[in-house]
Amino acid sequence: MSKSLEKEYYVAVIGAGPAGLYAAQFLARRGVNVLLFNRDIKPGGLAEYGIYPTKYKLRKGLLAQFKRILALPKIKYMGNVIVGEDGDFQLDQLREAGLQAIMVTIGAQQNKWIGLPGENLGGVYQAQEIVYHYNRLPTHADMGFSLGRQVVVIGVGNVMLDILRYLKETGQHRLVTAYARRGPTEVKFDKQTLKPVAACIDLPAVKSAVESAQPMVEAVGKDIGEFYSLLQAAREEAEDCNSGLKFRIQFLKSPKRIIGDEDGRVIGVEFELNRLYLQNGRIISRGTGVFEMVPADTVIFSIGSLVESNFGLPLAHNHFVTTTEPRFPILGNSYEVFNPDLGVRCEDVFVSGWARMSSEGVVGLARQDAERGSKALLAYLETQNPSQMKSIEAIITRLPGLDKRVVDFGGLQKIWKKEEEIANEQGLPVYKFDSNAAMLRVIEGPN
Repeated sequence: MSKSLEKEYYVAVIGAGPAGLYAAQFLARRGVNVLLFNRDIKPGGLAEYGIYPTKYKLRKGLLAQFKRILALPKIKYMGNVIVGEDGDFQLDQLREAGLQAIMVTIGAQQNKWIGLPGENLGGVYQAQEIVYHYNRLPTHADMGFSLGRQVVVIGVGNVMLDILRYLKETGQHRLVTAYARRGPTEVKFDKQTLKPVAACIDLPAVKSAVESAQPMVEAVGKDIGEFYSLLQAAREEAEDCNSGLKFRIQFLKSPKRIIGDEDGRVIGVEFELNRLYLQNGRIISRGTGVFEMVPADTVIFSIGSLVESNFGLPLAHNHFVTTTEPRFPILGNSYEVFNPDLGVRCEDVFVSGWARMSSEGVVGLARQDAERGSKALLAYLETQNPSQMKSIEAIITRLPGLDKRVVDFGGLQKIWKKEEEIANEQGLPVYKFDSNAAMLRVIEGPN
């Protein structure tokens, strides 16, 4: 559906990461009035607080897009506002204010744990916490991390490599070993993310790990050469390591427990060795009952994140539940929230992006899914009577009052302008405020 609606409709989009911003843009360009809520002061989500800080060109390009979206006359931005069961507003309050449909696009906001013994030991962290820290998310900017010399990372995706890059740039001597439960052909990282740390790879150790896994990899029909090609391509374009960092990868090993000392700090991880199997065309791993313990003074989980469990929508498999029988399917996908306990669909609530299905955090995929979800929402609006409300400001006045500053697009422009001024004064490629208080002072100060 691409035509514009001829009558007035008002919709809430919750979450101003890439999915939320592109959903808001899609709807606004088709005549829908959008109230865009964001937990953080600044929009962007993982595009603002998840992309590695030195990827200046990518970040600058995305920010320019986001500014154009927020400037659209049909979009009203409300930052520093939490929507959810325990938030500033609940979903029913949005409905009562006159919003006719809700698009939920909140991303991965909650840490994902496996449930291993020892996860609460000192020296055990989530990758997301570290990423938010070096990207200066206000809630994490001042967090302290005691990162040791023998680091175990659980997970082999692009976020793992970003963590490795961060550790590399500290310049300290560290051995970092990433563990995968499956084989080399199942790694989830790409050449571009590997390049900055490729020169730090302990080649003999990685080659030995690959050769150990090779018989099982070939037995399930995979070519070990795929991994070597990825490695070689990254190393050919790699920058110098210039660090005491050494990077290794181990395959076919699943963590079973984290071992601590009498002071409550991690000293090792016990792994179970796996075998690979082909099941319904998918490569899976199963434990062999053989275990090994490896020393570690730091453990970092890089296995993804979950959507917020207390938002107020049914949750399963790390994302919100959608109906298997949608009224408005888009390319066979359902974007309509379903309550399995009551056996009913939440007919005015739609989800897209990570809220609908766990992803790799790729902006292009988030945009694609958000626009498809918005098509479903538009189809729903066409079954509803137009709104009698006169403006989006009239809806805002019907929401409960808040005892804190709500940040609008004008406030964002003040923040961005001040950050650019400080960056120029200090000769930095970019400057970012790392506290809400600092941003609010800028907004409340003189123009």
